[in-house]
Amino acid sequence: MVIMNPKPKERPEFKSIQIDDKDGLNISYNKKEIIKNLPHIADEITKHDNMIKINSVEYEIEEVEKEEKDLSNLEELIDPSVLDFIRRCTTNKDAIEILDYLLKREEISKDLFNSYKKEIEKKDGLKNLIKRSGGFKNSGYYLRKYYFQNQDKKKKY
Repeated sequence: MVIMNPKPKERPEFKSIQIDDKDGLNISYNKKEIIKNLPHIADEITKHDNMIKINSVEYEIEEVEKEEKDLSNLEELIDPSVLDFIRRCTTNKDAIEILDYLLKREEISKDLFNSYKKEIEKKDGLKNLIKRSGGFKNSGYYLRKYYFQNQDKKKKY
């Protein structure tokens, strides 16, 4: 049994193509070269059998911009801060455990650890810290804030 390697196809070479990028992308070419080198494409371009008429194009630029702004708020999902974790704590012990864990993983500095720990150990310190940083995050916080909020937007449109 003889295995034959097919000869690689030669790529068409266009000598007189000019690309102009002043007002968008304009490509000028020699029609004879296109017909010679790309007969099927030339056939599709010159025949008008399967044409589709486009009456209008709608751009939803404002909607895309709004969606991009909404995505910028996802930072707390991607990279939660110390306060994002502390806002779920109900006791000083829980909050200090979180701080210890983050310090151990070197996700916070010793100075930040000490300042939050001092603040939490004050009377009503955890309560005040949570209140100042946006309030307590109940169970289902992210589901309500991101998922259901986006579902409501989709229903409007």
